[in-house]
Parts: sequence; C-alpha cells; structure tokens
Amino acid sequence: MLQTNRALRRARRVVPAAVLTAGLLAGGAVTAAPAFAAPAPLTLTVQPPSAIGAAGGPVEFTETIANPGGTGWAVVLELTAETAVGAGQDFITIEVRNESNGGWDTVPVTFHHEQGKDVFSAEVIGKISVPAGEKKDVHLRLGAPMGQPHAGATNGGVGPAVTLRSEVKGWWQDIPVEPAVQDTRTVPVEAISNALAGVPATAVAGGAPVEFDAVLRNPSPSAYTNLGNVLVADKHAKVEVRRADGTWTVLPAVAVPDEHSPHAGFYLDGRDSSAAPGSTTTRRVRISYPGGTPGTAGEVRTCVFVNEPRDKPFQGTTFCTKGATIAITEAAGPKPTTPAPRPTTPAPAVTSAAPAQPSGAATSAAAVPVAAGSASPTASPSPSTAASTAPAPAGRLATTGADGGRTGLLAGIAALLIGVGTAAFVVVRRRRAAGTV
Repeated sequence: MLQTNRALRRARRVVPAAVLTAGLLAGGAVTAAPAFAAPAPLTLTVQPPSAIGAAGGPVEFTETIANPGGTGWAVVLELTAETAVGAGQDFITIEVRNESNGGWDTVPVTFHHEQGKDVFSAEVIGKISVPAGEKKDVHLRLGAPMGQPHAGATNGGVGPAVTLRSEVKGWWQDIPVEPAVQDTRTVPVEAISNALAGVPATAVAGGAPVEFDAVLRNPSPSAYTNLGNVLVADKHAKVEVRRADGTWTVLPAVAVPDEHSPHAGFYLDGRDSSAAPGSTTTRRVRISYPGGTPGTAGEVRTCVFVNEPRDKPFQGTTFCTKGATIAITEAAGPKPTTPAPRPTTPAPAVTSAAPAQPSGAATSAAAVPVAAGSASPTASPSPSTAASTAPAPAGRLATTGADGGRTGLLAGIAALLIGVGTAAFVVVRRRRAAGTV
C-alpha cells in the first residue's frame, strides 16, 4: 500500500539502512539481499507548456517516465512552480488527467515563500505505475488562474515566467528507490491585450461618425473566459460596433462609479465574453459626437477586464493599452461677410494707385473654424487633457499601441479602480494598470 505521508516515507527510508547495519554486524554479505540491489534508474522527459496566460485557463503538457529496468515501480511525481514574490496562494493550479474517465483532477497545492520567491508544491501520488521495460505518459495541466469565477482579481500578480521543477521517484514495496530524477523548465507567462488601429485624427461634433478598429489579441495557449472587452470614450458619444452580418449595433454606455467623470465604458462583445487560445479578434467601431462636444472629449482607449463580478463592472484582472485622441471640431458653416466701410470724406480728385478693396472681402474673425484638435471657445481644458488639445495635422491618424503615452483619458475615472480596490495585474509588472481603465 502506497504511503502518502512524507513522515512515513522518511521513516521507511531508515528500514534498508537498519537491515544493512544489522547484516554487517552479523558478518553477513550485503549482496545477499536482492531486494535492495540497485535497479536501473528511471528517466524523465518533460514537454512543458509553451507558455501560460496570466489570468487565463490551464494549459496541458506531458511528462514521460520510462522504466528500463526489470522491476515494475509505483512512481511519485513531485512538482513545484516558482514565481516572483507577490503572486499569492491562488496563483498556480496543477491538474492531472484521470485515465479512467478522461476528466481532470485537481492536485492539492501548498504555498510558501522561499528566498525571495513564491513556491507552489504538489505531489501526484497513487496514480502512476510504470511496468518493467515500459514508459508512462502523465498528462498534466498548469495554470495561472483568474481566481474564483466572477470574484474579481483574486490571484495576485507574477513576473514574466514560472520555473517548473519536476521530480520522479520510484517506490518498490513501499521503499523509495534512489536516486530521484529531476527536470527544470522555464514557462513564459503571456497576457491578453487589446489596441486601437486606424483611429481618425478628427471628427465633427454633430457630424458623421468616424470609424476605426478595436483589436483583441490572445497570444497565449490559455483560453480566456469572463472577459469585458471595453472601449472607454466620452459618455455622450454614440458608439456602434459592426456585427458579422454587416449591421451596426448601438452599444449602451455603462457609467463609471465617479459621477463627475466625463467617460463611460462600452462593452464591444457584451459582458462575460471569451477569447480562444492564439486568437485575434477585430471589431469595427464607429463613434459620433453630439453638437457642442468640446474638442478635448475625443480620447478613446480599450481595456480588458478578466473575471468581472456580475454586479460590478470594470473590476478584475485589468489590461489597458495606450489610447488615441480624436480632435473634435465644430461643423463648418457659411462664412459671413461685412461691407467695406463708407468713406466719410469726399474722394480725392486723384485716384489712388492701389485698387480699392471689394465690398464684402473682409472676413469676420468669428467665422474662422476652430482649429483641428483645439479646444472649443467655451471649453476650459484641465491640466490632464492639455497635452491632448494640440492641433493634429490634416489626414494624419492618431497614434495608438501599448508603448506609453497620453493618460488624460483615465484621469477622470481614476477613482473607478482606486475606490474599489481592484487588483490590476499584467504579466510583466511594469504593464500593470492598477486603478485605471
């Protein structure tokens, strides 16, 4: 009967030594006990996950244990996953496939800190036996989960990789067979991301909508569920998304907790959406602004929230990208003219060499359109949006991406995540977007 208690195992390791000592004292020959003859060692081949997705689903991998000797063994597989400090005890999950029903059994994981790292340990016991001269494939899954479903970000954070250590040890008649075989692999941790593409530089308040793309990418082999793929824009804007059949659907504006914020969130795929492993999804978006919209209202940005609570939007593991600025201008009208002033003195007898200015040629200053990207005459830009009000060259696309830049979009809704304590989390810690959408 295979023992699962480590203390009992250590006790059993003493048995062969005690028998050996008694044999030597009695003058017996050690080689006369074939039960303790050194067997052929096991071999271990690990095909680790190519990567795992931060806050995504578990990823399958295989460890192959070969037994070239003539004695069948029961095998204990010990696994540890090490991450940078700060992951938290819910970060790593390990599962083993149940060969009898094809399902996945959760392997209990213990968590502790060790020399500047977080260590997750697990043992696969009582499920592996390797007959003499054969090999055994052990199917496992490793994940960096999102936490309990719809419970927000409960899994902490992690560095860019997980160190996976595997150790197999054969047992013969409840006695461990030394030496153990070890393998160490580095598993990258990747993240879902989104971005904007082709954002126009200008839009006309009260005019036709402008169009651009919102791109959601999942480069990892993890499946993502319970996603909120959100476009953040001015709360008075009309946002539409084009569906697969070519029709446009108006998206409702979801208010943020800060009632003074000028922004709202628009769910591009609805609440509780998903992203398949290795997928890229592009949504065509169009947006229009009502008349009188100030020129500083044209910032747009995308954020992905993983594991949102059902009754609390914009919470969970958070990934936000750099936004883009659309300069909002007023609709251009006909230019008013004023007549040339009448002379108050008689015209001189000699005609001036310079021709007289035609009546109506002078243009009123009020008729000059607001420059693209400048604030409306009635707007008073805040310091956080001042950098966004510089005129944009005609025809030039606004910039977007994940390489830093304007943060004016989120200034008005910083209380969204700060007030609710959302644990914003990105695979590489420097990309963590805590407190922002």
